[in-house]
Amino acid sequence: ICMLDESTSAAGQAAWCKAVALALMDIAIKNQRRFAVIHFAGIGHFHTDLFIPGQYTRDDVLRCAETFLNGNTDYETPLCEALRLMQDEKFENADMVFVTDGKCALSDSFAERLKQEQTNKKFQITGILLDMESGSFEFSLREFCTDVYCTSQLTQQQIAERLLSDRIA
Repeated sequence: ICMLDESTSAAGQAAWCKAVALALMDIAIKNQRRFAVIHFAGIGHFHTDLFIPGQYTRDDVLRCAETFLNGNTDYETPLCEALRLMQDEKFENADMVFVTDGKCALSDSFAERLKQEQTNKKFQITGILLDMESGSFEFSLREFCTDVYCTSQLTQQQIAERLLSDRIA
């Protein structure tokens, strides 16, 4: 499950983010795994593209690549959707990637719920922080991500290589 921040502040990185998401999708599909992209912006503002091996078209992929929501940033909305996918859409043992410019935080109650779900369902979330131009908001991802890659510390190519090489079977 790849969650993409599509807030106004993340617009400049959208093309790279979509490229990473599509590369992750390619790996998942080659391994006969389901894949989802959760595009997110403000509270309740999200769109999910679901890719099930053999049940999507090239137009579905293009539509996913062209989607950009614009707006504010809310972390709880996409994380709730990811939890729903795990429950309702057979995404057990989900591998999650969360891409954002980091300008948000989780409420204490939701952070606790998410930690409990992570413990119960044994999933991890890898964070990618797009902080090259905006300064570090790494703390906003550290509370729920196992690993965090920052564009202020690694190039986009280095991040993509690390992220993808960890997932190639």
